[in-house]
Amino acid sequence: MNSKVAVGIITYQPEEQVLQRIIEVVESGYKAYIFDNSPDDPIIRNYVKQEASDDTKITYVTCGKNVGLGIGLSALCAQAYYDSFPTILFFDQDTVFSRITLDYISDFYTNNENLAEQYSSITFNSKTVGHTDIKEPLIKDVRLVINSGSLYLLSNVKKIGWHDSGFFVDCVDYAFCLASSNHHLKIGEHSKTPGFDHSTEQGDERFKVFGVVIPMRAYRFSRIWDTYTASIKLIFRAIFSGNFKYAVTFFMSVNKYMFVQFYYRFAKLFRLRSC
Repeated sequence: MNSKVAVGIITYQPEEQVLQRIIEVVESGYKAYIFDNSPDDPIIRNYVKQEASDDTKITYVTCGKNVGLGIGLSALCAQAYYDSFPTILFFDQDTVFSRITLDYISDFYTNNENLAEQYSSITFNSKTVGHTDIKEPLIKDVRLVINSGSLYLLSNVKKIGWHDSGFFVDCVDYAFCLASSNHHLKIGEHSKTPGFDHSTEQGDERFKVFGVVIPMRAYRFSRIWDTYTASIKLIFRAIFSGNFKYAVTFFMSVNKYMFVQFYYRFAKLFRLRSC
């Protein structure tokens, strides 16, 4: 069992492929932490009960209802920390990964454990995989990252006060980035991770806008409103904490989000071709 990297997944009405990825995590020698936001759907609960009763392999947590990502991530990180794991690697349930991905990230951390001196999380993705002409540093410092693919350095996550449970789904990741900055901790990105796919199961379409290809999908208007209000909350939080760079970053981010939602509907209305 890998003693340095745990793997966390939050599930909500998962399909069979989500269970298969959890099984692969366990069979690859990693401790799995599962937060189930739909426990009445028995697919995950039955697996834990029947096939993985050994709690050294899997820890199952639920609040009996959907409490979102803020509470779920906070619980998973804290549980792994108090189980003496220095890190937890988090994936959304619709992020595709393999054992190659897990081993790559585990080796990366083993060779760079000193990152915990400066970083609260390192986000892994495959943006530059296959682009041999792109030369990047091992880690690029960034302001905003998403939760999925993030390796959380748990001693620093504890210093921050875990994830903010005041955010349900939208902006949980961005609130963490702001909290990291306010605690003088960095967010890093490594873009050459093999076997990583964050888009296939999300149903995005790609449109070229002013020469830039942007992945898009339409959200319900209630979800758009939730994202907008959460972003405004973060803008004011950044201002009140004196972190004006993040206030500007959040302002730009929410405007891009609103533009994408408008453009996607415009493209569908006028039947514009996706890339």
